Amino acid sequence: SSRRRHTRYISVTGVQTCALPISHLLVGGRSFHDREEIETLRAALTAVEWPDDELSAFATLRGSLFAIGDEELLEYHHHHGKSFSAFRAPDVVPDHLVPIVEALGFLRELHGRRNHVPVAETVGRLLDRTRAHVGFALRRAGEQVLANVLHVVELARQYDLSGGMSFRGFVDELREAAEDGQAAEAPIVEEGSDGVRIMTVHKAKGLEFPVVILADMTANLSQADASRHL
Repeated sequence: SSRRRHTRYISVTGVQTCALPISHLLVGGRSFHDREEIETLRAALTAVEWPDDELSAFATLRGSLFAIGDEELLEYHHHHGKSFSAFRAPDVVPDHLVPIVEALGFLRELHGRRNHVPVAETVGRLLDRTRAHVGFALRRAGEQVLANVLHVVELARQYDLSGGMSFRGFVDELREAAEDGQAAEAPIVEEGSDGVRIMTVHKAKGLEFPVVILADMTANLSQADASRHL
């Protein structure tokens, strides 16, 4: 399927020789909750639960979901004496500051409905309104970034199905998981499917594969041909 086709360039002695579709799975990579896109989403959900949390609101406005510039945020805060609280947004501002007021209003709207709809619906509305799927997919390693974001949506669905009682409970679960910091990135190739497994030597202990490539990405010198085959 197109979801599992990932083009990677194969380099031999520094020269790109061909392009092949290589399905792959990163095993035990960077902590899921330390990813920038997950921190961005967690800050936004925190701002939805606590609209008076100005730090979370500021991070949400400036982050990749709304991507409002520093100059506009500075002018809004200082020249107009405005708070970043969603409850204290003014009705009238200059045209170039309207996106800030609209974003705060949207966070306030999500806050008002958060405990009357499934958590997954609130997360989905946030992503749809900000067109986050496209923005995340266009990033470097966009497939991995998007897979991580969609995994948060799946976590929200699982929370709903498990009988989660409040939006705050889900936000607290994300925060606690981030503090624990053990979760790996979401897979972009399912376990059990064909594809190259990329893992550390530690993660590979006790496993067996028909073909293994031992790579050192930090090596400054390398030979054109492998010096040994085992």
